[in-house]
Amino acid sequence: MLKRMMALLAFVTIATMLAACGGETAPTATPVPAAAATNTTAPAGATNTTAPSGNTGGAKLQVIWFAWQPCQALTDLSKNFPGGSVEVRCVPIAQWHDQIFNDFAAKSGADIVILDSQFIGEAVKGGHIMDLTDWMKTNIDVDDYVASALSAYGEYPAGSAKFYGVAAEGDTQMLVYRKDLLGDATFAADYKAKMGAELPNPPKTWTDVLNVAQFVKDNSGKYKNLKYGYTTHWCGTPACYDQMATHWNQIMWSMGGEIWDPKTYKMQGLINSDIGVQALDFDRKLFQTGPEGQGNFQFNETVDALCSGTTAIGTIWFGFGAAFVDKAGCKNSDNLGYAAGPQDKQYFLSLGGMGLHVSSYTKNKDAALEYVKWFESKDTQLEWAKLGGFSARKSVLASDTFKNAAPYNPAFAEAYQHVKDFWNLPEYNQLLQTQMENLNLAVTGQKGSKEALDQIAGDQQKIMDEAYPNGPPK
Repeated sequence: MLKRMMALLAFVTIATMLAACGGETAPTATPVPAAAATNTTAPAGATNTTAPSGNTGGAKLQVIWFAWQPCQALTDLSKNFPGGSVEVRCVPIAQWHDQIFNDFAAKSGADIVILDSQFIGEAVKGGHIMDLTDWMKTNIDVDDYVASALSAYGEYPAGSAKFYGVAAEGDTQMLVYRKDLLGDATFAADYKAKMGAELPNPPKTWTDVLNVAQFVKDNSGKYKNLKYGYTTHWCGTPACYDQMATHWNQIMWSMGGEIWDPKTYKMQGLINSDIGVQALDFDRKLFQTGPEGQGNFQFNETVDALCSGTTAIGTIWFGFGAAFVDKAGCKNSDNLGYAAGPQDKQYFLSLGGMGLHVSSYTKNKDAALEYVKWFESKDTQLEWAKLGGFSARKSVLASDTFKNAAPYNPAFAEAYQHVKDFWNLPEYNQLLQTQMENLNLAVTGQKGSKEALDQIAGDQQKIMDEAYPNGPPK
């Protein structure tokens, strides 16, 4: 995800996004949260806001995040922190990264910072966040976390067993589908007659998704007035940050491929492997079942295609779940079902979300660490779930409290066991640009899959070789 945050619209803009789909630019990152509440005091264009907790005794801490519903939820949750008062600073999304790193440069700012996982390399390289490796051994129940998520939100370099953060908000991708269509007896019978197999309800594999999507597209308008099969956030421009990449990466991984080797920092021969070509060819077939113009689709257009009733299936971040259950904004809300994202030979889904980190410049180190310990405790994480938060703790995900908090939460609990992240290096944006552009050119038919992947591999390997002439950092 997150990674996926550079221009993300706040939760309060969902209604506007649905009403004006195709007009203004959509968010460019891990999505809007799965918030149970629909009210927020943190609109996307808000100026810096701070909200102190109700506890006026003990230490005075500040947390910084960006202005969206979970920031308000964290404000509410933090009122229960027993170790002191907590001011949660919610800055506009466009200022989020720069505000934090400008504060770092001045050796000031919030005691606790919430970073996109792709910011970690930059923060560690600058010495801006505390090494929590030893502290976590006695204060965090590390065995209760989804291991890949624990690594993504705090480990740097990858595989080093050095941790600089813990999970703040989890996310991954879900399958949203028309349950009324897949539950229709006529559709199921026709599908079986044509395909020679039972209708998957819901689809479990990427092949299942493609088969259903192609069948719907081939019979456009015949069933439930649906015109198109599948859609997602295909956009590959810089304004879309990592949207196309986080969609395709999980197909590549699930088919048995890899986009790089974190031990050697090699891209060449991996992302442009035969499996990579197969995965990109497959993705083009998915693309061909979707709406016209979807090569530029971002999150809002994806939501609208599913809510408006034109498209049967889509994948998107669980964080957009609140948009789908909003009956006022999503006219097909009652007809939608939710499942974990698809799998193939292996099962990997792109990881979204953000981590919680302690600033190296805090004057309240002990209290800040106590806050992290409190936030990560099971009891607090259960309360976080009630407010719409996504936990990375396995025991919380397995609880009835979490699963009953939202209709898509049971699917999240399953999907989150399979999350995988990509590079969290300081060179992230450079690596991303060529991948986004060339993947999009391939799925939209403007470039061959092999040609596109060779271009990505060459560009990315050059970036890595120039940045790390002596090999990966130790």
